[in-house]
Amino acid sequence: MTAADGARAWRRWSARDDLPSAAVQSIPAALVLPGWQAGVADSGLAVAFDRPWHCLSSAVAGGGWGTAQGFANRHVDDHDRAALNTPQTLIADFAVQRGLAAPCVGMLTAASMRSLRIATVDIEGELVCVFVTAGLANARRAGDCADRRELRPGPCEVGTINLALATTLALTPAAQVETLTTLTEAKAATLQSLDARSPLSNAIATGTGTDATAVFCADTGEALPYTGKHTLFGEYAARLVIDALTDAIRPQSGWVDGC
Repeated sequence: MTAADGARAWRRWSARDDLPSAAVQSIPAALVLPGWQAGVADSGLAVAFDRPWHCLSSAVAGGGWGTAQGFANRHVDDHDRAALNTPQTLIADFAVQRGLAAPCVGMLTAASMRSLRIATVDIEGELVCVFVTAGLANARRAGDCADRRELRPGPCEVGTINLALATTLALTPAAQVETLTTLTEAKAATLQSLDARSPLSNAIATGTGTDATAVFCADTGEALPYTGKHTLFGEYAARLVIDALTDAIRPQSGWVDGC
């Protein structure tokens, strides 16, 4: 980490030492956006927002473009498999249990919540943070032969990399799409560095078959029009993902103590 990085107050948090626990463990406020409240338990991550935030996501509940007042990353067990055909119901029930207001953006994962990593950086007074949970049981490389050979299959196997980025900055719709692309590339770069392999092709995996990604941003202020690899925002969005996802997959002692 450079001196400039240190001045940007890079912060990290891991659920590894707080779980397993059925009780909700509060996530330090310094790791999330102002006005957000986040907590994690074995059952999943829940983040309540103080007001609606813009969102673009591939989430199974509340996906697409819209606004949200909460974010849920719900853990699914074997007893949940019968309900995977109705993911919106699973997310809605979880949101009620954890006090999230509607509308809520929700993801599902079979990965342990012990894999939850949060990394946040302050850039010129604006926050960018990522939430990551990761499991590789379902690792795939883009272009691998599909597990289901019909156009509209039922639920697939779970073992998922879920990513969410949140920022106090406003982003144009195009910049939200560009950020989603940057996060996906950062995920693929991480798996390449870790030599994670697809069990189907034995080629380096680029994700899993059930990944979900979300970008949350402010609804006021001058919007950033560009967030790609030439921009400071794009650089740090990718670095946050690479840092957090690497530790989620291969935990390192002292990860929370600094870069």
